[in-house]
Amino acid sequence: MSKILFYVFFSALAVVSAAQPGRVYRSLEEVSDPALVYHLQLHGKRLKHVPAQVYEMVHLEVLDLRSNKINYLSDSLALLTNLQRLDVSRNPLREIPAAVAQLSQLKELVVWSTYVTSLPTEISCLNESLQVIDMRSCPLTYDDQQAIEQLLPNVKKLWNYACNCSE
Repeated sequence: MSKILFYVFFSALAVVSAAQPGRVYRSLEEVSDPALVYHLQLHGKRLKHVPAQVYEMVHLEVLDLRSNKINYLSDSLALLTNLQRLDVSRNPLREIPAAVAQLSQLKELVVWSTYVTSLPTEISCLNESLQVIDMRSCPLTYDDQQAIEQLLPNVKKLWNYACNCSE
């Protein structure tokens, strides 16, 4: 009986020690068990879409997809329920899916230097949990900014201020 308990204890310990919340994975090839990934940095990989394997990373807290060729985010994003930071900056992205509203742990959304000019109305449910949204270098008009301000009045917004003037 004590041999069995010993084996169970050390097997559990091995699984816990294999999960390294501080480790940054820089490629999918490094990932042996998606459940052990907390931080994934895939910037500059020329990705055209988010690889399906990413949605299996149930403990993922930080997802860095900046500087790729992603122009669409799937509703599967909602599967990443532990996500705290999503960086999709410098992609030809035009919209953020409504599924982002299901990311109740999300604290930082970075869409810097994309073509995003509006957010889904569903995102307003993140008004208390989301801390920062970075939309600098996005082609936002004054009206776009005002609409976002109404959706997320409690969230710090980083953007280039648009002129409310007529040409």
